[in-house]
Amino acid sequence: MERVRRLIHAELPHNEGYFGKNCTVAILDTGIAAHTDFKNRVIDFKDFVNGRSGIYDDNGHGTHLAGIIGGNGTLSNGKFRGVAPACQYIIIKVLDAMGNGNIEAVVRAVDWILENQARYRIRFLNISIGMMPQTKKEEQRTLIFAIQKLWEKGICVIVASGNNGPGMSSVTVPGTIPELITVGSLDDEDRFLLNGNMHVGYSGRGPTDHCVTKPEILAPGTRITSCGSHGGYVSKSGTSMATAVVTGGLAVLGEIYPDFSPSDLKLFLYSKLRRQKGKSAWGNFDFQELI
Repeated sequence: MERVRRLIHAELPHNEGYFGKNCTVAILDTGIAAHTDFKNRVIDFKDFVNGRSGIYDDNGHGTHLAGIIGGNGTLSNGKFRGVAPACQYIIIKVLDAMGNGNIEAVVRAVDWILENQARYRIRFLNISIGMMPQTKKEEQRTLIFAIQKLWEKGICVIVASGNNGPGMSSVTVPGTIPELITVGSLDDEDRFLLNGNMHVGYSGRGPTDHCVTKPEILAPGTRITSCGSHGGYVSKSGTSMATAVVTGGLAVLGEIYPDFSPSDLKLFLYSKLRRQKGKSAWGNFDFQELI
């Protein structure tokens, strides 16, 4: 996370006292572990896989994302601090210990988010999961319809482009939904960073079936060190990680611009980043361009 914070110039808002305070981020994933870096900031946990009530993560993926988004770095003396270390979390477990899930659980989770949006002032939702290409079209449409409702109700949804690149039209659902902010990995062609852990050019890219250029934005996603489910830190790679970087960044912007709607935030990013060069429609997430 040191490298990530440096690349996106996170010190700029942090030096001004912006850390994502009063911004609630929901994460749809494998859960969250009771890591020191999240102390007292998980305000609710809902398990649509096993029906358990206490927080847990039997896979580790969700914990890693939460650390990128807003871990406070206490255990590492700040070294692995996340992008928005003052944000609050709503954790919704829809993936099992193997990282697998089903449409029914996700749709139920979406309904729960809508029911509790006002209660918890949920403003952002990180979805670092995607459907396999062979998923039935009917199931894809069901998921798309459910997630579109969140955006329409004022929740800024940030989704991963998936790891099926580098071929064209390799963005996974729900990253294909036009309204949402879809994130790809900035460093997916860095052989040194990949080091055999992921294939070169893994980041999914468009165009989509709707002829929309995706992803809109890129962020570091390769070999990111963040919170592990057993209390320490681990390194993971993928567009999931890049998505969490952008979600954390948006939580910081959410504190700076508390009245911005999801569309306002998306237009703001577009206006600031569109002149950058990159593999996305806008460019790379960088506070140096945003603050």
